[in-house]
Amino acid sequence: METDKYKVFLKVVECESFSRAAAELGYTQSAVSHCIYSLEQALGFRLLTREGRKTRLTSAGQEAMPFIIKIVNSQTTLDQWASFYLGVGAGKLCIASIPSLAIHTFPDMVKRFNDRYPNIQIQLLHGNYSDVERLLASGTVEFGFLSVSSQTPFPFVNLYREKLAAILPPGHPLAEKERLSLKDLEPESFIMPGEGPRHQVGELIKNYNLNLNVKYCISDDDITISMVSRGLGVTILPEMSYRDYLNFQFEVRDLTEAPYRDIGIAYTAWDNISPIGKAFIKLAKESFAPLTP
Repeated sequence: METDKYKVFLKVVECESFSRAAAELGYTQSAVSHCIYSLEQALGFRLLTREGRKTRLTSAGQEAMPFIIKIVNSQTTLDQWASFYLGVGAGKLCIASIPSLAIHTFPDMVKRFNDRYPNIQIQLLHGNYSDVERLLASGTVEFGFLSVSSQTPFPFVNLYREKLAAILPPGHPLAEKERLSLKDLEPESFIMPGEGPRHQVGELIKNYNLNLNVKYCISDDDITISMVSRGLGVTILPEMSYRDYLNFQFEVRDLTEAPYRDIGIAYTAWDNISPIGKAFIKLAKESFAPLTP
């Protein structure tokens, strides 16, 4: 099917390499090269060019990308719709998620989904907020689980509201208090978590006019917790990002301002989500419903 060539093209763009794309697709490099050559011949112009060791889009390729993504998404949706219509329930679903959600919620959701649809293959890609948004924008995934905010550039389905708490080193003087205010954290060395200024903590800084002493900016929650446990600073994290840590010692204190983050599913367009994807979103809403106040 012609869309197979488009899928190969998108994989080369994602990997920025013919050889890496071939490895991920299970093709030979010559087969990938032939697909791209055949597609360029059919269109009448070059889509890709080499810059050093990386493969980049030509200007024509950049303009063609949105149309190719739409073709691939439409074909995938049609194939999956036909599968569901015929009662086969087979296909592949590609989803993105931030790590805390992938660790704490995905295994149970995937198990429940697999019980209902055993023939569906699920591919999970995880990364920070920017990674998830990039995967959405490129059409690599149908939707992504992330913390949504006023700056989220996509429509989304709200799932769950989760509190944020202060995370302190063991034995820290502030741990003598049962609850802290955000202002209590201002004199301390602060570890900016996640995407920082773009999301929850950044919005707290703006909304409460905080003057935090930011010493470190860490995008990985595991590293953030590790640094707090070693006395390098304090931070603010959602519950999913600090619960069930058995190897790190730290203190957790609620904040009087009761800050929170909203967990949701972001997508580019509802009509672009396949029947399989919509079935997974329905199950996700069911999974989070008992946790919603």
